[in-house]
Amino acid sequence: MNPLTIQRSGCLTIVGGLLLAGTVTLGDTGTARAQNGVILDQQLDADNKGYTVIRVWGSHYEMGYAQASLLGDYIVQGVNETKAYLDQFGMYDYVRGIMANALWMPPGIEDEFDAIVDCLAITHPEEHIDELDLKVACTTGEWLYGCRSHTCWGRYVATSIKTLSTRRLDFPTLYPSMNHHVLCARDPDDGSPCWVNVGWPGIVTAATGVNEFGTVVSLHDYYCDTDFSAERMPRMVACRYARTFATDPDVSTHLATVYSELQTYEIMTGSFVNYYAPEGHGSVMACHPYNAEPDPDFYNLRIPQGVWHHGEVMITTNTWTDGTTTPVDEDFGADAYYDDETPKTLESHWNLLATAGDGLHQLSVAYRGRNDMTIWSDGRLDDGNGGRTPRLEWEWIDLFVTAGDIDGDGDVDLADFAVLASCLAGPDVDTPPGDCTLEQFEASDLDDDNDVDLGDFGRFQVLFPT
Repeated sequence: MNPLTIQRSGCLTIVGGLLLAGTVTLGDTGTARAQNGVILDQQLDADNKGYTVIRVWGSHYEMGYAQASLLGDYIVQGVNETKAYLDQFGMYDYVRGIMANALWMPPGIEDEFDAIVDCLAITHPEEHIDELDLKVACTTGEWLYGCRSHTCWGRYVATSIKTLSTRRLDFPTLYPSMNHHVLCARDPDDGSPCWVNVGWPGIVTAATGVNEFGTVVSLHDYYCDTDFSAERMPRMVACRYARTFATDPDVSTHLATVYSELQTYEIMTGSFVNYYAPEGHGSVMACHPYNAEPDPDFYNLRIPQGVWHHGEVMITTNTWTDGTTTPVDEDFGADAYYDDETPKTLESHWNLLATAGDGLHQLSVAYRGRNDMTIWSDGRLDDGNGGRTPRLEWEWIDLFVTAGDIDGDGDVDLADFAVLASCLAGPDVDTPPGDCTLEQFEASDLDDDNDVDLGDFGRFQVLFPT
């Protein structure tokens, strides 16, 4: 991971390394915290090109507020750039009207928008940003998503890896804030799955990401027609809803559950929705807004076919296939890659798409089990030199563990301090004292120097929410 660089964001202001105000703190670990959020890593240049890795948790409202607390300046930048882009064509007010009548699921997403608006009303009152401004920004690209994706399992993976999935978003940079790539780990408290989203600041909808079950859900262009009548679901909303709807511990049931649910809604924009559930339990589903009633807008569920690479591979481009043949616009060498049946590595899976194009962002997932996977991601910087962010390489567990959460209950509070106090043994003492267990001792070693002393106490002080 790279060092954190923050100038000002939302409720946080740093001048000369000093915290001046807000609900966010910055410790010597290089981690910025809000009440229900934390910036795990960030690297931005003077033009805000680069990346941020963030985790938010709690209720939908708390997650939205934390997101705005930590990324407020960048969210405002994105909203203003979206408005300027659409205003070139005299369309901003028109699109606001469309989004006012759109269908937004799950219902908690409205709480997230409300929270972002509430936070920005405090930190950026002069901007007068409302819910519709955010909804327009969160559906940028509703009409265009050219992409490539592939996934494999069975004979094509080895050792502890059960499924490899990679998705490249082939999308133009419509405005500068799209060069700020945000990897956001979301940990809701309503019983829905944890999930990781790849996007840009303020995005609470989804184009690319993965949930705790290892299911990669993403969008591709297909029949990119639109119907802007009321109560239709934007496809970026459908993508998020698909990623968070199924909760059965048995992932083999998820596809039927999600597909059945989506068929009860009308879609705003035609698309493919990849539902790459691990170990062959996934699909590609088509959707189109002009299907005649009573035909559902979601249809043509494509599942793995044994006659094509043994039914242990799926690829998605932007043209239709029934799964028995390669899509006609396949252009990244998938057939040759899978004709070689030796087990694939995460590196080779990543490189198949990374070396064949320059997507706005790319995500690869090596799935070993529920809440047990490796995630790689990067993004285009549009710096004129073919620049990209460093490849971010994270373990799922590291994205969802909060620094200072010694007792592992998802927050940092006095209970964590009590454990730390019981484990204090002094410098260079590498065994737990008294009633402190080895697990508690290791969790209390916040500076990773194999002891629990005043250095760890000092780190806990800056991680404790104010």
